[in-house]
Formats: sequence, structure tokens, C-alpha cells
Amino acid sequence: MTENKASFSIYNASAGSGKTYTLSKEYIKILLKSPSNEAYRKILAITFTNKAVEEMKSRIIFYLLEFSKEETSEKAADLLKDVAKETGLSIATIKDKSKLIIKSIIHNYTAFDISTIDRFTLKIIKSFSHELNIPLDFDISLETDLLMQEAIETVISKAGEDEELTKLLLDFSRNNTDDDKNWDITYELLNASKLLTNEDSKHELKDFENKTIADFVETKKVIIEQIEIYKIQASILAQEGLNLINNNGIAVESFSRKTFPNHLIKIIDGNLPASDINKFVEVEQVQINKTAKEKDLIEGILPDILQKLQEAYKEYQSVFLLEAFNKNIYPLSLLNSINKEFRKIQTDQNILSISEFNEIINKEIQNQPAPFIYEKMGDRYRHFFIDEFQDTSVLQWKNLIPLVDNALSSEENGVAGTLMLVGDPKQAIYRWRGGKAEQFISLSKDENPFSNKDKETIVLDTNYRSYSEVIDFNNDFFRFISSKLENPDYVDLYLNNSHQNKTNKNGGYANISFIDTSDNAEVNEEEEDDDKNTKYLKQTLVTIEKVLKNGFQYKDMVLLTRTKSNGVLLANYLTENEIPILSSETLLIQNATEVKLIINVLKYINNKFDTDAKFNMLYYVGKYLQSSEEIHDLINQNLHVSEENLKIALQKYDVSIDFNACRKKSLYEVVEIIVSAFIKQKANNSYVQYFLDLVLERHIKAQSSIADFIDYWQRTGYKKSIPSPDGNNAIKIMTIHKSKGLEFPVVIYPFANDNYSKNNKNKLWIPLENSAINFSKVLIDNKKDVLSYSDDASKIYQEKNQEEILDNINVLYVAFTRAVEQLYVISEIKINKDGSLPNTLSSNIIEYLQLNKNFDKNQLEYEFGNPIKASKSEDVIANLDEIQVVQNKIKTSAIKIAQKEALMWGTIQAEAIEFGNTLHEILSYIKTSEDISKAIAISLEKGLINKSQVIIIEEVIISIINHKELHKFYSKEAKIYNETSIIDDNKNTFIPDRIAVFGEKVYLLDYKTGVPKESHKHQIEKYEAVLQKMGYKVEEKALVYLGENLKIIHL
Repeated sequence: MTENKASFSIYNASAGSGKTYTLSKEYIKILLKSPSNEAYRKILAITFTNKAVEEMKSRIIFYLLEFSKEETSEKAADLLKDVAKETGLSIATIKDKSKLIIKSIIHNYTAFDISTIDRFTLKIIKSFSHELNIPLDFDISLETDLLMQEAIETVISKAGEDEELTKLLLDFSRNNTDDDKNWDITYELLNASKLLTNEDSKHELKDFENKTIADFVETKKVIIEQIEIYKIQASILAQEGLNLINNNGIAVESFSRKTFPNHLIKIIDGNLPASDINKFVEVEQVQINKTAKEKDLIEGILPDILQKLQEAYKEYQSVFLLEAFNKNIYPLSLLNSINKEFRKIQTDQNILSISEFNEIINKEIQNQPAPFIYEKMGDRYRHFFIDEFQDTSVLQWKNLIPLVDNALSSEENGVAGTLMLVGDPKQAIYRWRGGKAEQFISLSKDENPFSNKDKETIVLDTNYRSYSEVIDFNNDFFRFISSKLENPDYVDLYLNNSHQNKTNKNGGYANISFIDTSDNAEVNEEEEDDDKNTKYLKQTLVTIEKVLKNGFQYKDMVLLTRTKSNGVLLANYLTENEIPILSSETLLIQNATEVKLIINVLKYINNKFDTDAKFNMLYYVGKYLQSSEEIHDLINQNLHVSEENLKIALQKYDVSIDFNACRKKSLYEVVEIIVSAFIKQKANNSYVQYFLDLVLERHIKAQSSIADFIDYWQRTGYKKSIPSPDGNNAIKIMTIHKSKGLEFPVVIYPFANDNYSKNNKNKLWIPLENSAINFSKVLIDNKKDVLSYSDDASKIYQEKNQEEILDNINVLYVAFTRAVEQLYVISEIKINKDGSLPNTLSSNIIEYLQLNKNFDKNQLEYEFGNPIKASKSEDVIANLDEIQVVQNKIKTSAIKIAQKEALMWGTIQAEAIEFGNTLHEILSYIKTSEDISKAIAISLEKGLINKSQVIIIEEVIISIINHKELHKFYSKEAKIYNETSIIDDNKNTFIPDRIAVFGEKVYLLDYKTGVPKESHKHQIEKYEAVLQKMGYKVEEKALVYLGENLKIIHL
């Protein structure tokens, strides 16, 4: 039996409710019901990220492939039954049709149009490039901030050339200094320039488009004059009120603490603070002393005084609004200049910022007839799928409406076009990018922008992701949290639309714990923050250990943070405690030693007088390419030599590079030479490979010189990171925004104490009614004082405040609903001195516990469910086969290296040293005898040794570790630090090869190659001196010489 669906369907899909399954099913149904095998050509599916695009494409291909098989897998069987039931097609028909469809898709894959919204808008712009006067070969820039920064720097660089601009920049800088801000206005201008790319602000900025700097200078004068006029008018009214008191012979002492007359005097003097607006509105608010003789007289004249006071308040509302606007007029006055440079940069570089796409379409294309747009694009879509609709910006949606309306209002072969929107307004966390929950809420109710009014809203309310205890906890918590909202739509969203039904996944666990802040009373605020952070970190480690004991592995866990800074704190702390992690920091290519080396060599080639770059290059050589000399000796000997002598010196360490010749080559060639000269066997390192890709991209796109690339790297390139590898047994650390759309067996949310009262950096546009100032709206800071500016200002502030509360709750919802089996929230107990709770996340958690768990401020942990793991364990994928580097050119030097490797285990000293260096690196991976197998596996992966050498290496390592003279150095009872930096009083860094710590006692070991030298002894003695200053006693120290024969020297 087939079902009749509306042309326009909205799926309200809460977290884990099978959104991708539903999208795939509806997409496949259209393919199967079409008489053609190429129906996919007329379907446009839009989602938010490239990862989501690939997931949706692969899911549809997977299902079609499974349907086409004689035996459909269990994973696709349920969908096959659902599709058969909902389309009325037989299983046999579906299987036959699926074979034909998948064959067609494979032969026409580019027509299989599942795309991000940005890629689709780019397609439209390219189709209209002629009409828009945009070159066909323009490049897209994703680095809007970078372009804007360049535009700002260009504007500032014109100081001294343009008198008007120079004066404005100087006034702006002085004004900042007067307000105790940084005199450097670049940062403030960068923040203001975001208005140019913000969808909400673009419309408001139209008022300012034709204004010159002179216009703004004049406006500033008028603002100051108007403020003075309003203050004078308010002062007159307040003086009239005070005169009524004085003229009636009433003593100011008759008023309690003279508060009321002093309030009038503040207005008379022009010093009324915003917090005092509307302080006295009703007669009852004026406190009169009980002993006052003139009480009846005062009460008789108060209504007249209060009426004058209300008029004075209105004057002051205008004062506060204009003062707030005056604070923002400097950056606003420069926006036109910045925008002009921003557009010039794009034209000069033949690029188009991605932030411009939606505005261009809305301005130039959106009003074109839909058939014409389709004709220009070369495609005509009949069916639209929009995933993650809550993240679609207002302008993006507005641009899609004409195309969708054309499909919905017409039929092809008797079949009307369709639109399916899927999303969850509770997961709308990208308001700053234009995505608004309100847009989804309105469409879910009565709004319908299409001529075809056939619309339905379907709620997906079953959570297939999480276990029952996690679902119950989230249902209860977010129903409670709805009480924090006032907007009726927002309240309804969480009170009536956040409840999820459970499946048969019984069990699971939720845990709320609080750090102990009871001993923070005597410390200052900065110390309190540091101490609090340490407690959060310790509690996180305790939680991780608890999760491990309950049967989970590191790879099952994710640590979610609201800010990157908290993520960095966690990454550093867990690394120090030897917990394996994967985070955005660990994946940054700039943190890779080899990438740092390449950048430093590039800097030196670009400028041979760059001593820092030369120093860092030599440090790499000393640290990683040799072991016969002290690193600082090597640096001292070569830091100040000529380039020719440096070239000769490097050859001693098997580094062959001609810096001068490099300066005549292309960027990519130079980087290849650096890799070949310095990095060699580590060239297949994923960070190096990704860096090479990045260099190639810059080389092709921008024909970058070395100087250009260094500039690009310092501005934005350093932010690049490699993709997160799958299969590693490590804890993931990511921001909540990054985690959206993902799921994890165990979610841990530390630092769960967001302060909801802190100042919002966003700006507000407020209507202005003042004929002297030629602006209909003004830009002001978003702060609580806005409530006293005007009725319009108060209303806008309250709306934005509610939006902010909703956005904070949505972020929390995304975090909590990532959990499959267990959820841990780590917060703190903070109660005001008067017993009230501050406006923080922890207060919301405490209030929830007061209702559900009999909250006790002395109890630091609350549990929901059983913490023991309920799901089956999966094996960790380890020791993945490494893809070997493909070399497309063979050098004679490479052949010599191969011959040398074959003789590596010979007896001559040079070969013994090479053997020792290799052994040295392998030993750095070993803490106890249990690590030998892992260390050898790593060495094989890195190409340090080959399989034929495993047995001999293993024998040598075992002989070292089990050596009777080295028993203490390799004891399992010791805490081992391999190649760990220690720092002396002068901030000099030393890196001993191995430190074994037993409480306060230390056993110090250093590996060496070649013949014993006096300098080796001095080096280990320096290590000892530093450790002693750190409070350790060095019980024993030894030098182990690695080579043909093992030699141990005890010192």
C-alpha cells in the first residue's frame, strides 16, 4: 500500500532519531517510483558539511547496492521492507530497479547531486558569471577574515596620505587610549568589519553606504551637541522639581538619606547613571522620613515632581542612546573605506570571498524567473532535500525559494515536485553564521512561502542512538530547562518538543559531579581561576579512570568543551599524565617537528640573516640527525659562519643542500629539496605529506614565492590540521560545535559552568528618532543598560537576550545528546553570599538536582543508572600498514644509502654509529620490557629498520633492558621519562635520554654512540645538577654506548 505524502514535508528530527535513515529512504523512494532510471538527475540534496555530503552519498549507494544483491544484508533489510511497504513495489521489482539505478549513477556520477549549500550557490554564481561581470576563472576564498585584515591594514597604511582619514584614525586611537583600551585599533576594526559579512547587519548598513568620512565627522559633532541639549532639557526639568521642594520650604533632610533630592541634583549636574533611570516612578518609591513635619505637603507635590522627572528620564534615554552610538561611530565611519579595499583585493586577486555568495544571489539573481535560472545552470530540479535546515541561513533559504516554488507548483508526467526539510531547532548553534532556530519553528507552524500549500510536519521522536538512562536524563533535564525561557516558542520547543521515546537499548548511565571549591575563599580571582582549572582537570582524569574501570577504552570517550582554550588545557594535562589523546591541537601541522623544520629552512632561504631560523634549523640537525656532538656546540660552531661554510658543515651530517640554488627555484621544488635533504625517511610522515599538499595548492593557485608562502603561513596556514585518523585508541577532545552530527559511547563534559551574565560582544541595531541625525538606526554595544535607553531598545535587548539563552541551551543539548551509553558532566557549586544562585550553567544543574535528587551542597556526585558497560566491546585497530612513499626520481645518493643499509650491522665504526643512532631512537619508545614489541612495530612503520633486522634488534634491546648493571634504570616500579625536557634557572633546556624516578630518587641514563668523550660526562653531570635543583637526588648515573659492542660507564 503506497502512502500519499505532501509536496512540502518538514521533519522535526531530534538528536539520534534516524534523520539520515529517513533522508536516504525518501530519496530512494523517489528513484524507485520514477519510470526513469535517472531520476537522481532531477534531485538536489543539500546538507551542511562535506563530511555530511559524503555520508549521505555513501549511504544511498550502499542501500541501492544492497537492494540489488540476491541476499540483502541485515543492515539494509529493514529499509528494504519499509521502502516496499511505502511504495507498494515488490521486493523483486526493487532489486531489479536498484541494479539499473546504481549502474546509471556509476556512469553519471557528477549528476548524482548531493552538495553543500555553498557548493550549490557557487554553481549558480558560475552560471551567471557573465551577467555579474565576474571572470569565469575566479577562485574562491574561504579566508574572509584574512582578506578583511589585509583591507584594514591597507586603510591604516594610508594614514599620512589622506588628511581626513589620518585625523580620524588618530582620534580613534586617542579615544581608545582614553577608554583604557589598546591604542592599536586593528583588532577593534576587525571586529567591526564582521558587520560587512553578517547577514543581519548588511541591511542596516545600507543607511551608511553613501556616507563619507566627513559625514561621520559631522555626525559626531551633532551627536555631542544633541547630548548636551538633552542634558540641559533634563537639567531644567529636574531643577523645576527641586525648586518645588525648596519653594515649599521642605528640608532635604525630610527625605530618607536625602536620596530623592540627591537624585534630582545628579540630573541637574548632568551625571545621571543609566542604572538610575526610572528609579522614581511611583510616589511610594520616594522614601520620606517618619519624623518629617512636611510629610503631607511632600505627598501633595510629589506627583508634579515625578511628572517632570519622567520627562527628564525621557531626555536621558536619548542621552544614553546617543552616547552608546558615539562609542561605535569611529569603526562605523571606517567601514566604507574597509569595504572598498576588501572588494579591490578580491578584484586584484581574481577571487570571490565565500561570504559574498548569498548576497550576490539575493541581489542579482533571486528575482530572475526560475526557468531562466535553471536554463543557465543546465539543470532542472524537481525534488529538493535540505538536511540540517536549522543551520541554513535566512538569506540562503530566501535564495532557494524561487527554485523550489517552481518545482512545487508544476507537474511532470503527472507528478508534482517535492521539498523535504530535515532539522532540529534545538540543535541550531550557528546563529552567528545566519542559521536561526526561529526560521525552522515558523515553517513548522503556519508559515509557507510557496504557492502550493500542500504541507505537513512530521516529528521523529524516537532516539535510536542512546541508551534508556541517557534518554531519561536528557528528557527530564531539558524539560526542566524550559523554565529558563520566556519566549513562548522557545518554551514550547523544550517543554513539549524535546521528549524522546526509547528503543530496547536498556541501561546506560549519567553522572553529575562537582569540583570541590570550598577552600577558595582566601585567594584572589586570578589564583582562584587557576586553582579551579586544576581541579577540573584532576576531576576529568578521575572520571576517565572510572570509565576505564567500567569496561570502556580510551577510543570510546570524547571530552567536549565550550571553548578551544579549555580543550588546550585538557590536552596538555592529559598528555603530561600519559593519556593518549586526539585533539585539534595534536592534529595541527604546525606542531609537527618536521613541518617546523621546513618553515625555518624556508625562512632562512628567504632571508639568510634570519638568525632565529638558522638557529632552529641547526637545532634540528643537532637533535635528530646526529648524536656525536653536543647540540649547543654544533649550533655555536655554525650559527655565525658564512652560507658556503654552513653548506659544507651540513654535509658532515648527511644534509646536502645548496641554499643559493634554492632561491632560484619554485616554492614547491624548494620544499621537496628540503624534505629530501633533512627529513629523508620521515618524508611519508602524514604531517609532511599534508604540508606538501598545502604548498602545492598555494604554488598552483597563487604562484606563491617563498616570501608569499611564509606570509600566508604566519597569517592563516598555521591553523591547518590533518584529518583525524580512525582506529586509534585515544580520547578525542573537541569543541561542542565540532561534535555536532557525531556520536560517542561516552561523553565527558568538564568545565560545565558557563557564565550567562558575562558581557555579550555582539552589537545591537536600535531605531533612532532624531531629525538632527540622519540615521534611522544606530549601532550600540549589547549590555544591560540598553533596557533604559528606550522602549524599542528594551524590546530588542530582551529579544536578543532570549535568543542568547536559547543558543546556550541548544549548545548544551548538542553536548548531552552526543552520548550513546554514558554521559558525565563536571561542574562546580557556587552560591552567592545571600544564598541565591548566580546566572550560570552550574546553577541550572543545581536547581535540576534540587527537584530530582535532593541536592546537598556537601555531596559532590549524583548518579543516574548503572555505570558498568552494557554494550559489547570492539577491538582497537592498531599497527595499520603504512603506505610507502612513491619516489619518482632516483638519485645516486639514494642508491648509496641503500647499500649502506645492507651493511648496517657491520663492524667498522661509522656503521656502528649508524646502528647506534637507530637503536637510540627505538629505545626512546620503550619504558619497560612490555613495550619492546610496540617499539619494534613503530620502527618498522617508520622505516627505521626492515623485517630482516627485527630479530637482531630485539636481541640487542633485550640484552640492554635485562642487563644486570641497568636493572634499576629499567625497573617496572619506576616512573620513566624518555627524552623529556628539563629546564634550569636560566631557562636553558636539557633533554636526558632516560630518567627513572623512585619518589625523590632518580636514576639517570644517557645513550651515546662512537667512542667515549669527556664532553659526554660533562653533559650528564649538567643533567644531574638541574635535577638536584628540582629536588631530586641522583642515586646513579650511567652512559650506555650503543654500537657493535655494548659499553656501560657508571659515573
